[in-house]
Amino acid sequence: MKLRHLFIICLLPLALIMSCKRTEDPIFDKNASARMTEAVAHAHSILQANKAGWLMKYFPSGNREFGGYTLFAKFISNAQVTLTSDVDEDILTSTYSVLPESGVVLSLNGFNKIVHIFTEPGMDNGGIGADDTGMKGDFEFIVLEATPEKVLLKGKKSGNEIVLLPLNGNEFDTMPSQYQDANEEFLDFGVFNLKNKAGELVPLTYNMRTFQDASDANSKLLTFRVIPGGLEFYGEAELDGVKFSSMKYVKPNAEYRYGYYTDESGAIKIVPNAAPLNVWFRENLWSTSISNVGATGKPYWNTAKTNLTNNKLTLNNYYIGTYSGIRGMVYVMQGGALAGLITHNLVVIPDTEDQVRISLEGQIYNLGGGFSVAQWTAGLNQLTTPFNNRTFRITGDGSNKPRSILLTDTGIPTNTFRLYLDDIDDPLNK
Repeated sequence: MKLRHLFIICLLPLALIMSCKRTEDPIFDKNASARMTEAVAHAHSILQANKAGWLMKYFPSGNREFGGYTLFAKFISNAQVTLTSDVDEDILTSTYSVLPESGVVLSLNGFNKIVHIFTEPGMDNGGIGADDTGMKGDFEFIVLEATPEKVLLKGKKSGNEIVLLPLNGNEFDTMPSQYQDANEEFLDFGVFNLKNKAGELVPLTYNMRTFQDASDANSKLLTFRVIPGGLEFYGEAELDGVKFSSMKYVKPNAEYRYGYYTDESGAIKIVPNAAPLNVWFRENLWSTSISNVGATGKPYWNTAKTNLTNNKLTLNNYYIGTYSGIRGMVYVMQGGALAGLITHNLVVIPDTEDQVRISLEGQIYNLGGGFSVAQWTAGLNQLTTPFNNRTFRITGDGSNKPRSILLTDTGIPTNTFRLYLDDIDDPLNK
């Protein structure tokens, strides 16, 4: 009996505590709900209060292998936001919301290609990244901090820190073009070397706004945004023992034909060079037509024309090069209602600046209208034949960025193609 009484006595304080907790729970829940409502309202207010808009430092993918970008956002109402970026001149308005979840979440939920190019699967964004994941970017962000001086976000998917800084006056109208110009100037470069503290030039691997030590495939990927006057990195970067978060661009001089980027101390330099002809060819999208095809290739193009006509297909434009990060040949058909890309390997020949090998890879991307293998077998395959498994020497016009180049087969001199950066319409008739 004594043990039982003791057990009951011991339970009494616990019962009293639980009883008190049950009494307090509704009050706690109400306070938590009220705090969340206030936090949502606060974030909403901060975003809209700055009528000039915000500069967003945006980094897709948790590994940041696709580089960093600058977006510009103006929250024009409780539900609409206008966006533009450093890589897209369009200015587009869509919907957004600020939501209460486990925390306050900013969701750019209305489709807007300015941001959704980073979030769509590769099959929908033009082929950047994997078919199913694309660039692995975010359109939903946890709001960590919201003040008039800074809004700090965290990508729900990537976990990346995304910073919004306030714009002033009419900067939303004027600043994007400055960043777009900086991006265009940066695209002039295709090769980068590190000039280390000892004054030696060491190759860097460059891809989509990232640098990496070319001698060590396991070295840290250094991801950056291109900004007017230089580069700004995601967090602290390090090369040759020198730590930095940004680099300023020093204009060309007698020693550095294309200028260079340097850290604040000037201890190291990232030295750019113009893209060699074979890289310039590979990274751009070129147009041609039957009148620009040499004697070896012309019969194949004539056969393609006959076969397509018999299959009631019209080829409006033909391109070779890189489209939205994918290398291959692009076909625009049926007045633009049908378009697709078929991948090709465009391999720069090592230790050359003017040679490239072209071969069919064969992956098909539907760019509109249901493009498929049916169009390929209906005649487009003939266009590829004189390119396939051939090595070409590239001749430019002497400039760093030629708008027209000539491909000449190193084994068959009459197998030539004159290519243009400008569009050529109706390529099987011109």
